[in-house]
Amino acid sequence: MCTMSHELRQPSQPTNPFSSRHTRPGAIPFRFDLNGSDRAGHIARILADLRQHRLGLIVGNHGTGKSTLLHNMAHALQEKFPGGKWIQLTADPNRSPIAVVSNMLQNDRTTIETQATVSPGGVLVIDGAEQLSPWGRFRIRRRAQQAGHVCLATAHRDLHGFHVLHRTKVTAKLIEDLLAELLRDHPNAREKLAKVGKADSIPSFADVTDVRELWSRLYDVVGLSSETPSSEMPEPGTSDNRIDLRPDAHPKNCPDL
Repeated sequence: MCTMSHELRQPSQPTNPFSSRHTRPGAIPFRFDLNGSDRAGHIARILADLRQHRLGLIVGNHGTGKSTLLHNMAHALQEKFPGGKWIQLTADPNRSPIAVVSNMLQNDRTTIETQATVSPGGVLVIDGAEQLSPWGRFRIRRRAQQAGHVCLATAHRDLHGFHVLHRTKVTAKLIEDLLAELLRDHPNAREKLAKVGKADSIPSFADVTDVRELWSRLYDVVGLSSETPSSEMPEPGTSDNRIDLRPDAHPKNCPDL
């Protein structure tokens, strides 16, 4: 007779559906509109426009899905523009004016160094291009034209020389759909939010402009675990993350390619 002993373990705690691993870019599929239209068709159109205009831009406010859209496009970008690089710029929002200038110059240097490794016909993806200086963006545009590759960037505003391919926006219906998806497998969190109801801690969805900030507030309301809240995801601004658009070189928050 064979006997086996097992170590007794505490049951795992319910996870918080608003932690970073559930809400980071790529964890939730990007939604283009309220009608659930064909995502692949929208991405194909954006890529076709990028091939035509060569310098493309995705524009939207903080927390409206720009990085999520990029992550949803990663496989298609690799297929259509092989040999590309991806750089995510992140920043401290409380930095001093001197630090802003210093950081912007560092962003320029790092992005231009990264661009030099993009293959002809590839794509340079810049997540947070408003954190580059105007001179830095000019050099990047000129280099892309000379080297024969394309550039796809995200920003909070229109940028000179870049063609706007898509504008992200937030609606109350979109937030309701995302919330339903996040809570689908988390009954404890759903119950807690139902008890809170329309308390001051939960703003009206019609007034929300930054979904990432909303997830951070709901993380505190639910409070089911000690995972990282979604607000601690890096904001576009400092050059700490260079990414090959290849299967063997990508960060934790970038999908497998």
